[in-house]
Amino acid sequence: MTGAAAIPGAPPKAGPVIVDGGMGSELEARGAPMDHEAWCGLANLDAPDLVRAIHEDYIAAGADVIIANTFPTNRAALAAAGYADRVEEANRAAVAAAFEARDRADRPITVAGSMSIWGPHEEVRIEDAPSEAHVLEVYGEQAAILRDAGVDVIVLEMFDARWPAALRAARATGLPVWAGVWGRLGPDGDLRAPTGRPLEDDLPALVAEGPAAVVVMHSPIEAVRPALAAIARHWDGPRGAYPHAGHFERPNWIFKEVAPSVFADEAERWVQDGAALIGGCCGTRPEHIRAISDRLGG
Repeated sequence: MTGAAAIPGAPPKAGPVIVDGGMGSELEARGAPMDHEAWCGLANLDAPDLVRAIHEDYIAAGADVIIANTFPTNRAALAAAGYADRVEEANRAAVAAAFEARDRADRPITVAGSMSIWGPHEEVRIEDAPSEAHVLEVYGEQAAILRDAGVDVIVLEMFDARWPAALRAARATGLPVWAGVWGRLGPDGDLRAPTGRPLEDDLPALVAEGPAAVVVMHSPIEAVRPALAAIARHWDGPRGAYPHAGHFERPNWIFKEVAPSVFADEAERWVQDGAALIGGCCGTRPEHIRAISDRLGG
């Protein structure tokens, strides 16, 4: 097993660090309304107690890292949803909910701030990617808010080669930054990035700015081991994995169930492949995190 004490931003631990599971999909499962543009970001304003309760459930299940509900709370997403004047409020409310959950825990817990502009740019081709200036502005604003709110680490989620400057903007805070890359298997079993290119071709640009860790996230389970291997060929720092469970179904943002025991079986293999951070993304629930925590030694 890879020792987790060397992971900047993670709590010291002899074995793998356990990251929490899905937040947006869990909020929806518990009745929080979703917004087409800001997805679950408005829950920070409308249902902060529910956000806190989900963090508490993940901590009780064994999570060492909880990721604040800030994935969809950048200015681009909130402006599209009609909430451009509440960007700082939404981010601070998300971090406050995570801190409240951490304060009730009986062990060290890391609070991570999530950032991504994927939502407003979901269908953007790499040739039409937002300008570097736009990326630096959007990420820079949110990163500064998260730093000032007190997060321990920033996680760039759904980070890909359309906006490599995001890592530079996040690192400017002085906080550790984990790069959350994602991919899928093509028809021939080849590992593809969201850009449509081989993920391995995109990785050098994604790690060039020096993240503190690189994790495979929001990817199908079957893509995790090939992605971990590809990352290892370009990155010698800490690696991790928190994929989604099942297959995405529009229009309701619901993921099909994957049994917690099956998820834990896969998690064991990721650790054998060198992953030091293990958790889940959309569709995973507290029972999935409990299963991998129990399996990997709690």
